[in-house]
Amino acid sequence: MSQSNQYHQYEQTSSFGTSTQSTSSDISYPPDYATFMNEPLPPIPGQTSNMKYHPRTAAIHNFTDDALAMMDNLNYDDADDGLIETELDYRKRESLINQLITSEQAYKKSLDLVVSIFLAPLKKDSKQSSFSFLGSRKLVCTEREIKWLFGNFETIVQIHDTFLTSLEQRLRIWGPTQILSDVFHSLFPMLEAYHGYLSNYDIAMTTYERLTKYQPFKKFIDHAHKDRALKGATLLSLLQIPAGCIHRYEKLISGISETTAMDHPDHRQLLYCKQKIQTFASGILPRVNDADNVDQVLMIQQALVGAPFGVKAQRRLILQGQLARVVMNAKSMGEERTYILFSDLLVFVRPKQEGQRTVLQYKGHIGLERARVRALPNEDAAGQEYCIEIVSSFQGVDNLNSTFMGSSTTHILHTRSLEEQNTWIRKLDKVIARLDREATRNKGKKDMN
Repeated sequence: MSQSNQYHQYEQTSSFGTSTQSTSSDISYPPDYATFMNEPLPPIPGQTSNMKYHPRTAAIHNFTDDALAMMDNLNYDDADDGLIETELDYRKRESLINQLITSEQAYKKSLDLVVSIFLAPLKKDSKQSSFSFLGSRKLVCTEREIKWLFGNFETIVQIHDTFLTSLEQRLRIWGPTQILSDVFHSLFPMLEAYHGYLSNYDIAMTTYERLTKYQPFKKFIDHAHKDRALKGATLLSLLQIPAGCIHRYEKLISGISETTAMDHPDHRQLLYCKQKIQTFASGILPRVNDADNVDQVLMIQQALVGAPFGVKAQRRLILQGQLARVVMNAKSMGEERTYILFSDLLVFVRPKQEGQRTVLQYKGHIGLERARVRALPNEDAAGQEYCIEIVSSFQGVDNLNSTFMGSSTTHILHTRSLEEQNTWIRKLDKVIARLDREATRNKGKKDMN
């Protein structure tokens, strides 16, 4: 998807993850699917297993491994080999259908938990003039903040309530020639709601991070997270799950289509469904990747210690790596730091251990608006190769999006190779150019007013 995240080791609230773009052809399940079901997950296609089907799909034909082994010993000719291949495809198809219903049940259960434990109580209490939860008389959050936090989540819940009902009804009358394409066709138009959910994703994540600093909301969340039905999940982790939904459908619907025999009455329509879901998944992929980036920024922000700036919905992760600052007066290099390039600033930190938790100790940051970047020749960088000079137009702190202006500063950074130097300069130039365009545009709007 996006850049690989080096910060999965840091303490984070998400136990589900949003790795939605697996390069493997296997089906990828969020861990919550297993915990919410009373039985193990179905096997990955192509793997042998003694799985038992869900009671709703118990009528599905189970062609056993022993039967296949017996057929192998009976010297069938090529025609019989073709029959075995057809039967294997049939088994894979039935397994994929079972995975679809099982994963959808777990997903719907996750959505329902968000509504019952978090969304419904917050909506109810936001309509009251005062809030008496656990002795607090302040509102946990306003109706506007609830909208920012959940977006169109209730629409997503309604979509999957309808879809799951249709799947379960179809599985009750399941047979070898039963069709599913009509159920998929009814789902596809409703999936457009995911564009809205993912468009609001950065607002939701930054709203959550900001509200956790507000005592009434933190008190409510800490109490809600003790609910045993969550099984260790958090509101944040549950809000992250929908970002991977479309990828799951793409894999499962495509797999069902590919393993449906050509003489099956649903073959042609399932091929159309495969094309439809793949087109939709391709179209929504930029938003999914952006949501993944937002999660990475949030994890870094949660690991930061001592940073004078807060979260911003527009902030994105661009690049990160180990660089050393050149100390010009001493003609030497300072201690190597981890440099993190965001879409609006360059932060340098020092990772350290605090018990079992790895944190990022804030060491400073460079504002990039109107900054200048260039590669330095060797003699201008105290004899060090592959150095970058960054001259910022101002310095200061961004405390919850407010900035204190100061004098410009010069930073000289040492990279390990020419390729690394070029990569950093290219990324820095791109960020600076975008920030400058936005500053010019905003200045023009102010002048017009």
